[in-house]
Amino acid sequence: MLCVMSRPGTGAFAFAVGAGLALAAASRTAHADLPPAELMDRLAVHAAGFELMRTHASFAFDGKLDDLDGDGNATSKKVLHARVEANGTAARLVVIRYLEDGEDKSDDARKKAHDADEKHKAKTQEERDKEKVPMPFLSSERAKYTFDEVETDRADASRVRIAFVPKAPTEQTIEGSAWVDTRAGTVISAGFKMSKTPLFIDWIHFTVEFGETTPLGPAISKITTEGRGGILFFHKHFVGSATVTDYRICP
Repeated sequence: MLCVMSRPGTGAFAFAVGAGLALAAASRTAHADLPPAELMDRLAVHAAGFELMRTHASFAFDGKLDDLDGDGNATSKKVLHARVEANGTAARLVVIRYLEDGEDKSDDARKKAHDADEKHKAKTQEERDKEKVPMPFLSSERAKYTFDEVETDRADASRVRIAFVPKAPTEQTIEGSAWVDTRAGTVISAGFKMSKTPLFIDWIHFTVEFGETTPLGPAISKITTEGRGGILFFHKHFVGSATVTDYRICP
C-alpha cells in the first residue's frame, strides 16, 4: 500500500495527492523557472531509489479510511494495521488487523490480500508495469512532463517547490507539485492528483511526506487522501490517512 506511486487499488503499492503541500507556515516567494538540470539529475537518483523500494522495502502500515455524508460526517470507518513484506523481487501485504465500523474482519481482509497477491503473480510483467505510477523525476519519466520551479521557502532558501504536469495525461501519470531539498537532491513532500482516474473514481487527491530515512533514500512516512467515486447515483466521498514506519531494506 505504499502509495506513491501506484494506481489506487493495485497491489501492495496501491498509492496514492491534492495539489500542493504547505510544508511551513512561513510565507514564501513565488516564481516560475525551469529547475536546474543538476537538481533534476539528483532528484532522479532519489526517484530511482524510491522505485527500488517497490520490491526491496518492508514496512509497517497503519491506516484508516472514512466514508463521509454530505455534511462531512463519517458514515463508515475502516482501519487497517498491516505490514508490507518485500523479498527483493516482489512485495506482499500481510494483514495484522482490519476493522470495519469496529467489527473485526481480519480474516476476510487476509483472504482478499492473498487473492490479490495471487492475481498479481499471474500477470505478465507488461501488465504489472501498467499498474505503476512512477515518480515524475525518474529519468525514464522526465520527458513525459513539464517542470517549473514555482516557489522558494523564505525560511529556508534550499527548499523549493517544483510543479509537474504531464504533456500527454495517461493513467500512469500524475499532476501536482513537490517540495524538494536542493542541497540533498531529495523530495520532502508532494501533493498530486491522478491524471486519469480508474473506473468508478471521479477524482482522488493525495498528499505524501517523505520523513523516513532508509539506505535507498528518504521514504514515505505519512499519506493522506481524499476522493469521490461510485456507480450512477451512488457516489461516496471518502478521506483516508496512513503512517508508514519501521522500514527494512532487503539486499
